[in-house]
Amino acid sequence: MKFVKNSLGFWIKKFPIKNNKSHKYSRGQLVVVSGEKKMIGATILSTEAALRTGVGSVKVLCSRQNFKIFALKFPSLLKKEINHFNDFKKFVTKNKNCVYLIGPGAGDSINTLKKTLYLLKNVKYVILDADSLTSFKRKTKTLHKLLDENKIITPHIKEFKTIFPDLKKINNYKKLILSAIKITKATIVLKGNKTIIGNKKKILINDKSSNELAVIGTGDVLAGIISSLVGENKMKPIEAASAGVWIHSKTAINLKKGIIAEDLIKNLKKTINYIYGKYSK
Repeated sequence: MKFVKNSLGFWIKKFPIKNNKSHKYSRGQLVVVSGEKKMIGATILSTEAALRTGVGSVKVLCSRQNFKIFALKFPSLLKKEINHFNDFKKFVTKNKNCVYLIGPGAGDSINTLKKTLYLLKNVKYVILDADSLTSFKRKTKTLHKLLDENKIITPHIKEFKTIFPDLKKINNYKKLILSAIKITKATIVLKGNKTIIGNKKKILINDKSSNELAVIGTGDVLAGIISSLVGENKMKPIEAASAGVWIHSKTAINLKKGIIAEDLIKNLKKTINYIYGKYSK
């Protein structure tokens, strides 16, 4: 399969531009599954990045102990208290048409595994990052079978080799993703200095990025950006993943040195405005 450059030309005409007919429901509804209190920062980063990118609404599912933290941090964020797995299942059953992001701040636990399994079996669009991936370390084949092109996984190299243990001896990124898409139908974002985005139909290389992204929290921001773009009447997963990686990289390049994850979120607006300018030409 041919590798092509990730550029605006591939996805810009599908970018969900706001117009005079847009409203919060037409812009999509994202649900972010929160987890452990000690890792709540990762969830906050991904939810804020999603809102900044332009999704209509973001609702976080959180425990009682985390509810007040989200309420204080984010007035514009919708909150739903979920303390038990049965409550989680009931919520998902009633809200199957939403896009779901699980992983940032979830915790590598049986509880995360159960929730991820339920989402994969019952929801069309699911983005899996971080702990939602590594929770399958003993059930990798189950994960592979449940993934399809509407499911986006965003591993860095260590997480990638955890969920594809048979590929551990391969060190070339191109060979890794070619091997992975033979195993699963998922849309894969293999994060690195040159992030590769691919599925069974297309593979793109994001060859312009910033070494400054090698810092904690930037992956949570990327997951939020991608999740904001995908969904019904929006972008297909491969388009959303490619656009998200491009936006993430472009924002980092513009910021130059000394970046932290919060800087990316604060400056997403400039990159989105740049895309709007290109779209109108």
